Amino acid sequence: MRKNLNVVLIVMDAVRADHLSCYGYNKPTTPFLEELAGNGVLFEGAFASAPWTPPSHASLFTGTYPSRHGVDVNENLYLGEENTTLAQILATTGYRTFAILPDAHLSSARGFHRGFHDYIEVFRLPHFKLDFGIIETSARNLLLGRDKRSSLINKLVKRWLTDNAVRDIPFFAFINYKTAHNRYQSPWPFRRRFEITPAATQDKKKLDYFSEAGGYSYMAGKFEMSEEDFEVVRSRYDGAIACIDHRIRDLVRFLKAKNLYDDTLIMITADHGENFGEHRLAYHLFCLYDSLIRVPLIFHAPAIFRGPVRLPHLVSLTDILPTLMDLLNLDPVIRQDLEGKSLLPLNGHAYHTHVFSEFARPTWMLRNLAARFPGNDFSHLDRGLKCIRTSEYKLIVGTDGGEELYHLPSDPTESHNLIDERIEVAKVLRTKYQDWVAAHQGSRSSSPYQEEDALILKNLKELGYV
Repeated sequence: MRKNLNVVLIVMDAVRADHLSCYGYNKPTTPFLEELAGNGVLFEGAFASAPWTPPSHASLFTGTYPSRHGVDVNENLYLGEENTTLAQILATTGYRTFAILPDAHLSSARGFHRGFHDYIEVFRLPHFKLDFGIIETSARNLLLGRDKRSSLINKLVKRWLTDNAVRDIPFFAFINYKTAHNRYQSPWPFRRRFEITPAATQDKKKLDYFSEAGGYSYMAGKFEMSEEDFEVVRSRYDGAIACIDHRIRDLVRFLKAKNLYDDTLIMITADHGENFGEHRLAYHLFCLYDSLIRVPLIFHAPAIFRGPVRLPHLVSLTDILPTLMDLLNLDPVIRQDLEGKSLLPLNGHAYHTHVFSEFARPTWMLRNLAARFPGNDFSHLDRGLKCIRTSEYKLIVGTDGGEELYHLPSDPTESHNLIDERIEVAKVLRTKYQDWVAAHQGSRSSSPYQEEDALILKNLKELGYV
């Protein structure tokens, strides 16, 4: 493939694929991504290896599943040094590497900085700093509303590219936008595109509370949400996705202005989705339904791809690292422990017959919920989960011994458990699942970090994790 190909990897945090207009959503949330996909490659069946940020990003960076890389195993959230990351590989092969690390879960304290020559932990930056324009920032927040600092992220990326993007030295930039992560509060120009005005019979205060911080209260049974209520909340979420789409457009325009666009591969995905009342769940965590693990995946590179190409087959986020190695002609000996596979050639052949996803027993989160909602019974959430998914079926196995089987074409909301009806299907999937679990026995599990400073704890609280 082409030498000196720049790589920009963008993660739209908490963005589920079925809320993107380029994936058929009935609202124009992502007009620019439609343009990119129109001259690129869109994967219709892409799946995250975990339903929340740390293990999903670890799989994206290492090309392995959580049971292999060790993040979210035995309450560990540290990406250990025994894992070789995409950034480390590219840094050792001549790339200049840069990362936007947006929150505590992807911080240097948890090992996600390794391999990046330069990185910025956005959650550690003051909200107002003269260097970033205190007047501009204040006016923007006051007049337009907060955007989870996505505008600032673009400023930081542009500044780094201006200083570091030089001819004959390719760059790798990782960017994570958290605008669609709860709270669902995008700037007004985007929010009002889709926001549904609550009816007179709806409780606006309740809807505002759910949008800002009320998902766990809903799960604890403190109040009910109707389908009309969720429609209002989803409309706010859609505005946040539209904001991210706009930020990506702005970044691509900058690449064009700097004559970097033609030599850059842009890869856009998400680490997980979001629940809006499905199975009486909110936010993410606690399940492996497609509302959380089906994610967008788009490749765009004028020098390589000519679209539109839409590929329906199963792919995993663990496939991104080996695909990049293949694209860049990197020696496969560098990484022989990969569980993903290269998606080249992009000719529509079947990449996987099945993919996996995992969620560890959420002991730490349940402790937090028990403290916040004393007396509530969260025992139904106290289980780890693993799933095997084909294009037709999904088998979910819990550490509590429970099993769920869904026929996805006829039951996309995963509402009808067929475990006692399609016994032979379950048997075949269970055998494949058990073989995969056995292959991971004794896999690495890194030692957890030992210290959380005040900024990390503050950020996790803002994100709703503590």
